[in-house]
Amino acid sequence: MKKKISIISTLIIIYSCSINTNNNLEQIKTLSTIKQNPEDLVSVQRLKNNLAVLSGNSPFEETIISERGSIEGRRKTREFLSKKLSELGYTIEKHSYRKNGENIYVKIMADIPTDEYILVGAHMDSVKNAGANDNGTGSTAVLELAYILKNLKNKKLNIILAWFDEEELGLIGSYEMAKYFKKLNLKINSVHTIDMMGWDSNKNNLIEIERPDGDLWEYYQAVNKAHNLNFPLRRTNSGSTDHVAFRENGFKSVGLCEEWVGGDTTPHYHKKSDTYENIHFNILESGTKLLAAVISDLSLGVNYPIKSKFIPHDQFPGKDRHFHKF
Repeated sequence: MKKKISIISTLIIIYSCSINTNNNLEQIKTLSTIKQNPEDLVSVQRLKNNLAVLSGNSPFEETIISERGSIEGRRKTREFLSKKLSELGYTIEKHSYRKNGENIYVKIMADIPTDEYILVGAHMDSVKNAGANDNGTGSTAVLELAYILKNLKNKKLNIILAWFDEEELGLIGSYEMAKYFKKLNLKINSVHTIDMMGWDSNKNNLIEIERPDGDLWEYYQAVNKAHNLNFPLRRTNSGSTDHVAFRENGFKSVGLCEEWVGGDTTPHYHKKSDTYENIHFNILESGTKLLAAVISDLSLGVNYPIKSKFIPHDQFPGKDRHFHKF
């Protein structure tokens, strides 16, 4: 009798352990299922709120940033960005390169110590207009990354988020930052800039990838597919924006833009009508999500099989932008 009871007890224990094991596996499966990718954390409402301030549609502490082309307008812009970043716990680093020229940037350090960085940036100035698209959209996208990449776990590469001054005068801020980091011998894996991501009249969410160096074109395509974003991507040879400055200083670079070459681009370029009301937020959301996915995968050390041979940039269509002198 005792032997039978012992056998029954053993079977109950085994069955109980089996149930617990199955429950644990289900919990792991559930946690894996609900885990969010960084791009899932992109907030359209936050994009709208921050762009509204940068384009003068909403006040910032009773201050209106009506334009970002003057010295005063750019000062207000740095003040707003710095306040937002400080609220998130960042230490703002100022890169003053002349009396009225100053870039700002923050660092997100890897969990595994390294001296290698990924740089993501956008120019924060405009011509003397609201500059909602050019380049409030890019500045807002990089600010959104500050919200969502801060808590990314298991980073193997450091990240720099930067806002360049005086792009509209001829890439002055980005050239100065590129030269500064080159002088410091800063090890930069790649530079990713975003300029004009706010017009998409046909709602196809097509994103142009400008002059992707090395394997960056293939990497963007791989991430786009792996993360199930599946945005239409088009490679172009467009320049006259900040990625040019870093490339010319020896850094592997790439730019993101709306359909500047494809033709579905803002009709309000460098006009007073480049205002908040004329922004298509679907493409800003899409561009920000793609950038978040790419930067997170690069920082996490995610490798994709890259087999295709690099094709020179001049084999693709391009279109220059215009610089201004105030």
